[in-house]
Amino acid sequence: MIPRPITRHIPSIFLRHPIRSILFFLTFIGLLILSTNKPDPTSNKFQFPSLFPSRYPPPTSSSLLTNRVLSKLPLSFRQHCPRQAYDPVYPSPALTSSQERRYDHLRKPYIPGRTTSKYMFVTLTREIQSQLPDLLNTLVLLTSFLGPDRVSFSILEGPSDDCTPQVLEEVLLPTLLEVGVPRKEIHLKTREGKIDFSNVNRIETLAGLRNRALGPLFDERMEDVVAVVFFNDVFLRVGDVLEILHQHVKAGEESGLESGITAAMDYWQKRPEYYYDIWVGRTYDTGDLFYPISKPWWSPSSDLFHNTTSKSAYQTLQPFPVFSSWNGLVAMSPIPLLQGVRFRRGDKEKEECAASECTLIACDYWKFGWGRVQVVPSVQLAYEKKVALEIREDLQKQQDSLGWTDGVPPRQLDTVVQWPNG
Repeated sequence: MIPRPITRHIPSIFLRHPIRSILFFLTFIGLLILSTNKPDPTSNKFQFPSLFPSRYPPPTSSSLLTNRVLSKLPLSFRQHCPRQAYDPVYPSPALTSSQERRYDHLRKPYIPGRTTSKYMFVTLTREIQSQLPDLLNTLVLLTSFLGPDRVSFSILEGPSDDCTPQVLEEVLLPTLLEVGVPRKEIHLKTREGKIDFSNVNRIETLAGLRNRALGPLFDERMEDVVAVVFFNDVFLRVGDVLEILHQHVKAGEESGLESGITAAMDYWQKRPEYYYDIWVGRTYDTGDLFYPISKPWWSPSSDLFHNTTSKSAYQTLQPFPVFSSWNGLVAMSPIPLLQGVRFRRGDKEKEECAASECTLIACDYWKFGWGRVQVVPSVQLAYEKKVALEIREDLQKQQDSLGWTDGVPPRQLDTVVQWPNG
């Protein structure tokens, strides 16, 4: 039997108009892809559009609550700060989906030998009305992401001549309660009296204030705290805080030795670059300052880490070990603090040199066997809004040039510090 021609099974329209048929087929496939595609609106990558509105990530009760709370903050802020615009440096503060995946482990952190999972956020602050919009957004998003049962706050404020105390009392406190933080986990002390630093030892006084801010940790023996996050009057965003915690925890996990202190980088100016915490930072390999200081005040810091192995890591935004650092934002192990380490001034009887209380606490971490200190240069902070905006722009360009996407480094640059044994 002679086989029937295969063309008898193909509709005649496809035989008469093959090009039109191919176009029809491709259009069908394209529509199928567009109808099933679900682009991520938080991503900076190229993505195909969808025929239907994106619902990624899917809404949850917590995210709906967070969005409602965030949407109320501008009005609440302006009620107490009528002369200050609600104009955050980071107007889109939410995490990208890539960052959510990166930091998901922080919701249930693992630290060798410990099973607790609470983070304590601490600040000593005054006159921060410009920073408040970013701070409010950050603390709400941190609570939403980590969970209200995994956060504790201690804020010591004052004296301020602006609207800072009113916003902390009338906006931040009820907002944290609304997103589910237990009242016993919010330690808020405002309107501290003015200090005449000409009549006191500056380092000793600042050390005392920092210890007071840490008071709940000591007074309540908060042994369920896995990390203390201490921050200065800087412009914050949630991704920066979580990156510091991420590097702090990951370095401990991979080395089997819990990290001591993990710090950001801070700047007095960015164009040109002036590194801020010049008297605190000491390198790991030489013990020198992060760069040579030619004057008793700030000078351009274009030669950071000029003679150390840290320079290449700094330039590629990879974490690296140091002897000491603070830089406006740190994650600290609470264990040395619970064992008696405190902020302090230098001890003249022991012939210690005068130094910052933030340098000396790193020294004491080393003495107690916790000399595992690192800097995360991808987290860059400022105390002035102009500088913060410049950092936002310059850092984004640097990250793009290094292959970062969605706030996450490429695999070859996604490293953690390996703590040496002993």
